[in-house]
Amino acid sequence: MSTKLFIHDVARWITSTNRRVQRSGVASSAVLRRQFDFRVERIWTAFTDREQLRGWFGSVSGDLREGETVMIDVGAPHQITSRILRCERPHHLIVTWWYGGFPPNHIDEVELRLSAKDDETLLVLEHRSRATDDWWFGAGSGWEFALIKLGVLLQGGDPAALSVEELDQELGALWASAGKGGSPNGPHHPPTKSLGHRCGCTRNRRVRSLRQAENLSSTTLNFMIVRIA
Repeated sequence: MSTKLFIHDVARWITSTNRRVQRSGVASSAVLRRQFDFRVERIWTAFTDREQLRGWFGSVSGDLREGETVMIDVGAPHQITSRILRCERPHHLIVTWWYGGFPPNHIDEVELRLSAKDDETLLVLEHRSRATDDWWFGAGSGWEFALIKLGVLLQGGDPAALSVEELDQELGALWASAGKGGSPNGPHHPPTKSLGHRCGCTRNRRVRSLRQAENLSSTTLNFMIVRIA
């Protein structure tokens, strides 16, 4: 499937992807659930192979093994430092998530769970944080944008050719609704302002609009930068 055809199927992606924001005490999490029409090994490889990660997410340096620490470069001013806490092929991955622009104790956690059913895979991605602001608005949108790029890659398209304009307001409205406890899927109403205007990072840091990003990889990072209070 071409990138153009895929992006015109945004409505189908939206209705078949589940997104929610969970809160427990001082912690909260942004959770994405999505069924992929590919075997679990194919999805796992896309998350753990350097070359494939470069195609839809960013460049990874370091030893990709449990207990090791890797650096992720997605073209932003600072890299992500990520320690691999658990790596159980091909179903379970847990990593820490720290963006270099924040103090070293501001560390989040990201968990990937893959469940196989015949030739399909259920993907559940959860980003957990103790941040006290609406961090999930940007993080959820960023992760979903990255998974859309992954979907294009899996279908043989070019993730770099995706149109930012197609997804800006779509994802922002969906995660705004999820954070307020609304429907995680369509139908929905787009926000009155672009995603970048509605989404702020901690303190005076503001996430740039998707339209302002130099490339899709740096956009994904800027949406996912969060801090722990």
